[in-house]
Amino acid sequence: MPKLRQFADCHVAIYPRDHRPPHVHVEFRDGSRCTVEIESLKVSGTIRPAARLALAMAWIEANPAMLLAKWKEIVR
Repeated sequence: MPKLRQFADCHVAIYPRDHRPPHVHVEFRDGSRCTVEIESLKVSGTIRPAARLALAMAWIEANPAMLLAKWKEIVR
């Protein structure tokens, strides 16, 4: 699982041989996790409080082209 970005409480990753639509996994130190679709920013999973996800979401929203390129590279 290539980690694309590490934050204080979580990291963003893409899993090889994962399913469509293109998405990233946001995984927290306490085991909480969710997925975020790269193009729509739709979140699947519940992170409480939701504010914990803000920094990762801002980064994902700011980097869609890079994330889609990484998705194509990693998920073949």
